[in-house]
Amino acid sequence: MHSSGFIKWGDFVNFNKLDRDYLKKLTVLYVEDDADTREQFSEFLRRPIGTLITAADGAEGLEAFVKHAPDIVVTDILMPHIDGLAMAHEIRGLNPTVPIVVITAFEQTDYLLRAINLGIDKYVTKPVNSYLLFECLLECARRLRAEEQLHLVHERGIQAVKLKHHKIVATLARGVAHDYNTLLQTIQGCASLARMELDPLSDCSAHLAQVEHCFAEAHDLGRMLLLLGEDTSEFMKAGRVPPLFQHAVQSVLLGSPVTLTVDFFDDGLDIRFLEDQLQLVFSSLATNALEAMPSGGTLHLTAQSVTLTEYDSLPLSPGSYLHLSLTDTGTGIPDEYLPKIFDPYFSTKKKGSQRGMGLSLALCHTIIMKHGGLISAESVAEGGARFHIWLPVAE
Repeated sequence: MHSSGFIKWGDFVNFNKLDRDYLKKLTVLYVEDDADTREQFSEFLRRPIGTLITAADGAEGLEAFVKHAPDIVVTDILMPHIDGLAMAHEIRGLNPTVPIVVITAFEQTDYLLRAINLGIDKYVTKPVNSYLLFECLLECARRLRAEEQLHLVHERGIQAVKLKHHKIVATLARGVAHDYNTLLQTIQGCASLARMELDPLSDCSAHLAQVEHCFAEAHDLGRMLLLLGEDTSEFMKAGRVPPLFQHAVQSVLLGSPVTLTVDFFDDGLDIRFLEDQLQLVFSSLATNALEAMPSGGTLHLTAQSVTLTEYDSLPLSPGSYLHLSLTDTGTGIPDEYLPKIFDPYFSTKKKGSQRGMGLSLALCHTIIMKHGGLISAESVAEGGARFHIWLPVAE
């Protein structure tokens, strides 16, 4: 064990790659009012962690926490304006689970009791032993990683159940759609034959024209059912998705007041896909974005390659993926709607005579799942909504 004081980074010999990689993903807030101490330990802390945010007192630290949402907080106790424990109390109200490490002196027993009552995760006594401080950070990081793993296992379990239900529903939808379209063809054929024998200006002819119009809408619904039920994996071909992504969105925005911007950091990856199905996904998302910006705005597309590991918090198998995103500057998505937007027939629009309302995003979700990928949505802080799509790279 090292003596009290500051030690060099090279002294940490038992620092394994798993811990090292995870710490590099984290953001740590370090609050210390003494400038020399803050500078000394900031240099030490920047080595193992991804991002270090520093603050000179509790008020500044609380502001930094709200702005940056760090993963771990390290704070001194005795500080001007707001002391470390008062700041920790406010932070606990914002995020009850974020790990907090406090730095205290042996004689500050009353502060230590307050810290225990606040549920402070770790404490380090002065003079600070940098080895012990690092051990506290490492324990907090390992706890966070374990919680992420549990969450990931839970999400993957839910995804597996959804996939099983999806296959059952898909089989049912395929059979219903086939019978449905057979009946529709008969209705459409009889209506057309009847119209041929009537005066085009008669009321009966007008009624039959309405029947044929309804047939067209019903046919579109039947097509959606078939897409839900078809097993199309054997027909997928490898190709480049970003050009299709951009073209499908441009076709929807043509003549609209919405400006399109594009950042494709990596469009040279082959993805196995069905062009008409992905085109339907991209067109649907662009249409939703256009409806959210009736007076104009900006729609931003990105495409880049990502490598997912077992430690990423996405319910996808580890491997290489193409990550597509579509961000608009519209009205955004209320938090209470986000868990429901991919549910069939969920819509925030006023229900009217339009058939199939609330099916487009459910269909997008089904198509992306059938491609082995994932689609999700979020509201962005500056306003608007962002849709993410991950598609596995073809082997």
